[in-house]
Order: sequence, then structure tokens, then C-alpha cells
Amino acid sequence: MTRSRWAVFPAAVRAAGVGLAAAAMAVLAPAAAARASPATRALASQCVARASRTVDSTSWAQSMLGAGSVSAVTQGSGQIVAVIGTGVSAATPALSGAVLGGRNVLTGGPADTDCLGEGTFAAGIIAARQVPGSAFAGVAPAVRILPVDVVTASGNVTSSAVAAGIRYAVASGALVVDAALSATPGPSRALLAAVRYASARNVVVIAPVAITSGFTTSANQVSYPAAYPGVIAVSAVGAGGSPASAGTPGVRVDLAAPGVQVVSTGPSGPGDIAASGAWTAAAFVAATAALVRSYHPQLTAQEVTQRLEVTADRTSTAVPDLQVGYGIVDPYAAVTAVLPEESGARRPAPDLPSPRLSPRHPGSTWPPTAALGVLGASAVLVIVVATGIWVIGHGRRRRWQPSAWPAPRPPVTKSDSPSEASTVRHA
Repeated sequence: MTRSRWAVFPAAVRAAGVGLAAAAMAVLAPAAAARASPATRALASQCVARASRTVDSTSWAQSMLGAGSVSAVTQGSGQIVAVIGTGVSAATPALSGAVLGGRNVLTGGPADTDCLGEGTFAAGIIAARQVPGSAFAGVAPAVRILPVDVVTASGNVTSSAVAAGIRYAVASGALVVDAALSATPGPSRALLAAVRYASARNVVVIAPVAITSGFTTSANQVSYPAAYPGVIAVSAVGAGGSPASAGTPGVRVDLAAPGVQVVSTGPSGPGDIAASGAWTAAAFVAATAALVRSYHPQLTAQEVTQRLEVTADRTSTAVPDLQVGYGIVDPYAAVTAVLPEESGARRPAPDLPSPRLSPRHPGSTWPPTAALGVLGASAVLVIVVATGIWVIGHGRRRRWQPSAWPAPRPPVTKSDSPSEASTVRHA
């Protein structure tokens, strides 16, 4: 089973100026489709109430992730993030101008309205613009949102609808897809093929790890599309960084993010609301992926995923951890870290003259080689000329007679005349 619910603001949060604009909601999911409980089906006919009260201080989730710091580096401009869920309200002030028309894959119409509020809530975490009177803003406020509605009027979600939503998002130019589903469908060939379709086209897909809840405990359970290879599976943590649910052997978790009593925007009105669940945590990871893709446009989807995992704030020495995977996503580190394993991914530095000599290679050896050759030839020529001058001069003095080694001097006797001795000495 899958359980997720809109969270009531605790008294401490209400005192800070946050209004409640949603009710509790429970969703059940069998193997092939997530079917709403009777209580949820009754609730589905009622839209989330208009939110008018706002937060006047930075939420704990934004403080934990350092959203303000990364905004000074990048805000995700140029990125389209698809939010697959209940649609996204284009009428909410915090998302004014940021929501594209999108598509309701069940009706063929647009998806820029949202009755149940989950899609708008996730979109607010990703891209909400700060409105007057509110301290809340999305992690990537320059991102545009592509809404994809896959939820029936009765609150059901099928794997075929999610698969169609992923394909539509990829074909529409989204490079990040957030499956913002509180109710996750079961496995299917169509859904697996859609995930592979996205991966083959360099798209990052993020999905929540569903939990099964009891009266006293809750634990991660296999859920889709999070369980498929190529999807970043996300779990939730609370304000102290503690996991919101127990780890389950065999259930893969890649990253964690805030997902307990987090604040975002409602589908109508200027106010803020709160909710809990791994589907809210997935939105923080999707926003971070958009920031990375904006600042490092040369990275592939696989490299973006690796960057998110390598730079995550690890809460355990052994990774991946059953509860939080590689750790809690860190937007600032994910954007700014220099990773040696990446080649040519960062923006190129300005071309500046280097004071160091360039390494020699065959194409650059001609000038010094030629200089050495000329110098050597000149030296040989000087030696030859000097030798020739000496030979010519010496030959002229000898009238070009062949030279012989001096013969041994005979002993000088008393009968030897001085002239003969002188002749022999100078022969």
C-alpha cells in the first residue's frame, strides 16, 4: 500500500502565520494501478481551499538546503521541468508566468488547472517566485513548469497514464521530469518503456519512494517508476535530517530531501500551505537537477545524476544507505563542486596567455631544429674557410711543394760549417 497525505500545519507553524488549506488524504495502490480509498474518492470532488495566509520566515527545508546561497549562482534559467501529477495551477500568484499549457493525458486538454493541489505544490517547491508578503520561494525560480495531469477525477493513477505523461514531457522539451505522485502505480511494460525512452533522450527522471504506513511504523516499499533503472528514487527526511520512514532491504533509495511539513504554494490564492511525503521530497531533487542542467548544460542525464549523488550531504559512512541513499541533496554543492571525473563539463575559462611553455609536439619542433641546423652549418663553414686560408697561405710560402717530416739532424762536428747547420735546422 502507498500512503501520503496533506499535512496539517502544527501549532508552532500556524503561529508563524501559515494557514491550512488542505485536508488529510490517504491513497491505496494495488499492483497495476493506484486506486483511491473511499475517503479519497469522496475528497477528490472537493478542490483545495483558497490559501491566503503566508509564511514570514524562511522554511526549515529551504534553510537546510541553502536555497538562498545557490540562487546567487543560478536560478535554473532556460530549463523546463515537467511535473507529472494532478496538473499545475497557472492562476496561483507564485507561479504566474511560469506555467506552460501542458496536457491532461486522459482528456487531451491542457493541464494548467489543479483541483487536488499536489502538482501545484510540487511546482511551487521547484519554481515558485517570491510574492509580496511571503518569505517562500522555489529552489529554481527561473524554471518553467510543464504540467502533465495523469490523475482521474476519482483520484486514480494508472501506469499507462504515467507512461504517456513521461513520453509527452520528453517530446515537449523537458530535460527534468518530476513524477509528483502521492499514489504510485504498479509496474508495467509501458511504464518501463517510457522510462527507457526518457533515458535514451538525455532526460533526468525523479520519482518518490512510496511508503507503507501502519499505526506505529512506516517503511519504504517498492514503487514505480522509482524502482526502474535510470530513475532517481527519493525518500523524505524531517527537519533534523532524520529519515521519515524505515529502510527496507531490496528497496533502492538514491537520494533524500525534506519531506515532512514542508511549505509550498497552494493552487489558488497567494497563501502558502504545508504537506508531507516523499513526493514533496522528489520536487526538491527535481529543482536541484534543473539548477545543475542550467549551470552545466554539457552534462548528460547520467552525469547530472552522478553529480547529485556525489555532492549529497551524507548522513552515513556506508552508501547507498537504505533510508537516504547517497544522502540529502545539496543544491549549492551540486552546482558549484568541481568533479575531477567530469571532462569539459564546466563552463570554459576565458582564454588567457599562459606563462608556461607549451609541451613540445612534432608540429612545433621545426623552428628550433632549423635554427640549430643553420648554426651548425655556419660553424662548419667557418672551419672550412679558415682551414682553406691557412692551406693556401702555407702552400704559397712553400711554392706548393709537398711537405715532409723533418729528417733527423746529423750530429754536428767540428768540420760542420755554421751555414750547413742553419740549413738543416730550418728544413
